[in-house]
Order: sequence, then C-alpha cells, then structure tokens
Amino acid sequence: MRRVLPVVLLLTLGCSRGPLDVKSGYVDVEGARLYYEEAGQGTPLVMIHGGFLDRRMWDDQFQAFARRNRVIRYDVRAHGLSQSDSVAFADHEDLLSLMEALHVPSAAIIGLSMGGGIAADFALAHPERVSALVLVGPGLSGYSLWSEEVASYVEQLTAALETGDFSAVTETFARWWCDGPHRTPSQVDPAVRQRVLDMLAGSGQRWRYYGLARPLDPPAIERLGDINVPTLAVVGSIDVSDVLEIVDIIAERVPGARKVVIPDVAHMVSMEKPEEFNRVVLEFLSRL
Repeated sequence: MRRVLPVVLLLTLGCSRGPLDVKSGYVDVEGARLYYEEAGQGTPLVMIHGGFLDRRMWDDQFQAFARRNRVIRYDVRAHGLSQSDSVAFADHEDLLSLMEALHVPSAAIIGLSMGGGIAADFALAHPERVSALVLVGPGLSGYSLWSEEVASYVEQLTAALETGDFSAVTETFARWWCDGPHRTPSQVDPAVRQRVLDMLAGSGQRWRYYGLARPLDPPAIERLGDINVPTLAVVGSIDVSDVLEIVDIIAERVPGARKVVIPDVAHMVSMEKPEEFNRVVLEFLSRL
C-alpha cells in the first residue's frame, strides 16, 4: 500500500514576488521511496531530471514555473534523496505511483535526457494522465542507432568504471553530457559544470541499479504516432548527434510536435540558458 510521508518546509526562494511555500516529502512505491518537492497552484506540472542527476537541475525553473502552475519535481528512484531496493522497476510506473499518491489526475510532463525518455514512456503507458509533453534532449526507449560518438563515450565510461575511481566516472560523464562533444570544459560556465559534478557525486546508487530498469515494451520509438497531446521537443544545437537525431524523430513522428533548437549549448539546455529555455517552455504552456 502506498503512503505519503509529508515533511513540510518553508523555503525562501529569492523572487521579487516573495518566498514560495514548498512542500516536500517521500512517497513509498514498490521497492523504493521517492523524494519530491512541490510548490504553486494551478495546472499540475511534473519535472523529471536527467540520468545520474537529481531534482536540483531544475533550480532555475522550479520557482519561475510555480508562479503559474502546481509544480512537482522529484528524484527518480536511486537518484538524489530517493532510495531503492535491488529489484526490477519501471521509472514510468514509479511516476504513476507518485502522481496517484499526490492526487494528480493529469499533468504536463517536462523531462530532460533520461527524464524525457521516462516522460515519453509514461505518455504512452498512461495517456489519460498527460496533458502535454516537453521533451528536452530526450532519451527514447528503443532507439539503438548509436553513433561512433556515443560508442566512444561508452568506451571511455567503461574504462573509468573499471578503474573504480568514481571521480573519473563523473568527469567522463560531465565531459560528454555537460561540455558536449564540441567544447572543452573551459568553454562551459564553471558554475553550471560544478552543479552537474555536485549532482553526479551522489549518483552512485543509480549506477548499481542501472541494469534493473525496465523501459516500455513495445518501446516508445515504435509508438510515437500514438502520442496525442501537445508536444514540444527542445535541444541544444551542439548536443551529441544521437540526441539531435532523436529530437528529429520525435518532431517527425509525434503528431503536431514542435521542435525548438537553442543555439550554442549542449545537453544541459535548461541549466546553461535558463532564461531562454524558460521563455520557450512557458510560451508553449501558455497556449494549452
């Protein structure tokens, strides 16, 4: 039986309109406890972070979006403050359990990278629960046409994992998914890069359970034409080529999907250019 363990916090989030009341707590799901935070009122909006990061990647969006929506951000199982047992799981089903526990009948879902893949899977598995999708540099279940670029990353990451040096693992991840394949670390805002490294430092639990995650079956790539809600696909112009291709696939196959390319940023679009990202997303949501 699912239950919510409420922990109510009042956080002063710097904003010209004053502080936001933020509620936080845990939701028990099968084999895990999911940590969440929520603020604001109105149409629900759920934010899903990228793989091996956590809810804090949305710091530049959380208060801004909560001025017009009920915004919920959470740590995916085995990320951040969320916990997990060593059991098989499906991230999109965890999202359903979270929404049920928080009495959210349907929501607009924003997801970056892994979070985008979870959002797409969820929209196909539970279409009645989704009012809109914002897929940011998303993953996509069933996509397998990996480039030499990504093969090189996997090779480097595997080598780092085999050394047992977790700092080498996080640096390899940041090099590809924060800096991107076309920039050096010195070309990235050091504050953004440090935020990514800080989140990665706490991601050890997910690395252990990574192989236990079950994506949608049949996968999303085979069913994109079945997504029938307004969909926005956002990507940085210098992201990994595979991600750029996934966004093109979504734009072509999801009926009515809109694509926006934000120039001169790689994978962490919402962190590197928050003002532009927020403008694009809020404009999209305002039309719903």
